Amino acid sequence: METLGYIVTDRKINGIGGFIRQVSDMDLADPSKPILIVGWKKARSHEAYRTIIEWRLDDNLYWTFSKNENKSRYEDDLKKFIDIIFNNILNNIKYYYINIFKLKYNNIKKIYNIISSIEDKNIYISKDMVYIPYEGNVLGVSLSLLEFCKIPKCKVIDKIKSIGNARLTDDSNEFVRKLSVYVKDNRYVIPYLL
Repeated sequence: METLGYIVTDRKINGIGGFIRQVSDMDLADPSKPILIVGWKKARSHEAYRTIIEWRLDDNLYWTFSKNENKSRYEDDLKKFIDIIFNNILNNIKYYYINIFKLKYNNIKKIYNIISSIEDKNIYISKDMVYIPYEGNVLGVSLSLLEFCKIPKCKVIDKIKSIGNARLTDDSNEFVRKLSVYVKDNRYVIPYLL
């Protein structure tokens, strides 16, 4: 799983997903990802710190009080930081719904070949949709629509399972349930977070 952001703290923070890495020093964090510094003393020592009022220090750099310094602000800022991380993901991933009614047979075959050729992929099924990551995008296919075209869901799922290194995940996965709290109705990003 890719690290999507960093929290610089001296104490372990429970309840944040594996997508946010906790480090003890700024040098261990990737500056191209969002970073949250926990603790007023730590924030004050950073060159970008200006005032106690501004929680955003730089484009990807934020700070908050530690839990002991100001619990309510800490909790609010932690939630805001996680929202920023997921909004970045949502803004950077394009979703394409594949309407098989509008595609010619040759194009359907091309899409199948694209899906077959993807190596090491996480394919996600939610309700009647299949979400497949491809080159920074996500392709969505409706299983209900395929059923309407007399293509059984189980046959499609079996075909996906037989493709190379495909890992099929659905809503019963505990990690997916945790992620769905953050991504809300934008479930198409889940394959990138697995």
